[in-house]
Amino acid sequence: MSTSSLSGLVYRHVDVFSRSPLRGNGLTVFPDAARLDTATMQALTQEMRQFESIFLCPTDDAGVYVARIFTMEEELDFAGHPILGAAAVLHERLGQEDSARFELRLKAKTVRVDSRRKDGWYETSMDQGKPVLGEPIEGAIAARLLAALNLGPEHLAPGLPLQMVSTGLPYLILPLASGLEQVRVTTPSLEELLASVGAKFSYPLDVQTREGRSWDNLGMVEDIATGSAAGPAGAYLVRHGLAGAGEEIVIRQGRFCGRDSEISVRIEGNANTPIRAIVGGDVVLVARGSFD
Repeated sequence: MSTSSLSGLVYRHVDVFSRSPLRGNGLTVFPDAARLDTATMQALTQEMRQFESIFLCPTDDAGVYVARIFTMEEELDFAGHPILGAAAVLHERLGQEDSARFELRLKAKTVRVDSRRKDGWYETSMDQGKPVLGEPIEGAIAARLLAALNLGPEHLAPGLPLQMVSTGLPYLILPLASGLEQVRVTTPSLEELLASVGAKFSYPLDVQTREGRSWDNLGMVEDIATGSAAGPAGAYLVRHGLAGAGEEIVIRQGRFCGRDSEISVRIEGNANTPIRAIVGGDVVLVARGSFD
């Protein structure tokens, strides 16, 4: 696509998991992206330099959009904070309605997302779907995974295993009692190591404070707040008796990036048979622009 064809393309910058601008997790939303090809979406994401961007294409059905999500490196099948941020932008474009519901058709699945207008921000939530939990991971492979994130067995919460959990994007949950401040990626082969246990990304989680951290697999960029990991983290806490089904669980993230964020999670069903993960957060609209 030639750069001249971008003329007039609009975008909205929002901060997700915060009620105040310049906090939470930044996101660029392109609400009218039907004319863009894959290479241009990737280039625009790199240009905007947010952790992720989301591109929306309206369908013939009211409130239904095809959505594509990109990081600086690749397109994702599913992600959390772009969906919530997109809902707030779409809600704004509707006018003065107090609430709105949308469906976003992603590569992995269709997600229902709700938005409520507040005094200066939007309260959003989505049905991430049914959590799928893998087998507990212990022994030598667990030790290798811990070492790949600059951790050791002494940092684990007693009696809790590493475990893959997915609500569309598989995360390896590492339940910690200490050491969250020292987590970093120590190997260039983390992605291959995670793939060997069925995971795409890792999520070290302090199970007492309910605070997590996440990076790209090369360890170059720390994510401020990871909505797609919040559902798996909540399902893990419920499965292992650290939270109750139906309880509102608040996952904290972003402290080490100087952008404190809060993600709400509710697991419906029961500990052994979770039905769905409802993940939500506040969104504040920060800036708008268009391409020359």
